[in-house]
Amino acid sequence: MPSIENWWNGNVDWTTSAGQLLEKFLVTLPKDRPFAFTLYGSAPLQLTVDRELMSADVDLFSENEEDLSALISIAKLDKERGGFYLEPGYELSFRTSPRWRQRAKLIQLGNVTLTVPHPLDILIGKLARLDVKDIRAFTRIHALTGHPTASELKEELQHAVDLFRPAFDADSPNLYPENTKTLWRELYKLEIDVRKEIIDPAIGLRNKGYGELPPDYKGALGG
Repeated sequence: MPSIENWWNGNVDWTTSAGQLLEKFLVTLPKDRPFAFTLYGSAPLQLTVDRELMSADVDLFSENEEDLSALISIAKLDKERGGFYLEPGYELSFRTSPRWRQRAKLIQLGNVTLTVPHPLDILIGKLARLDVKDIRAFTRIHALTGHPTASELKEELQHAVDLFRPAFDADSPNLYPENTKTLWRELYKLEIDVRKEIIDPAIGLRNKGYGELPPDYKGALGG
């Protein structure tokens, strides 16, 4: 999908609030072993597209599932210190397209490998909640880049169709279907039928890949 990948070069602006906070953290890390972190949340958008897009924290997780709480506390950049802080998480917290690693930017900083996901994948992750600030992020990125277009986002959500499955926890319903409809109205000023335009086409492609036979339309018509 060249149109999706070519509008983002992944260059990081280290003078942003998120960039400066990360630099403070990285210099405190031990130098005797490698580290690999991935950013998610709003920080990648501020770092690579819109420096004016603010958030209360910078979300990150370790590629080896290490709990980063102790390292962040040692750096005195945890939530308890107040102000702009680092929020440790896990890869399971980042729900987005299964193709996100193909588009991510890898940055080597000494013994640290930093993965910065593509804005498209960051935005898809925001569909889980879609607060006012999340809609604002979609709007800002779209205004600055012209992407993602409705067709680009629809295609990518088809590849991420499992996001639309019913939630495991009945007390926390899956909001992706309804939030997708809301986003389409707010961002594109259009209506979308999530079942017909995202879920059904994705299931069709998946079944075709499994080698399942298509329906016998000719037989059904008596031909």
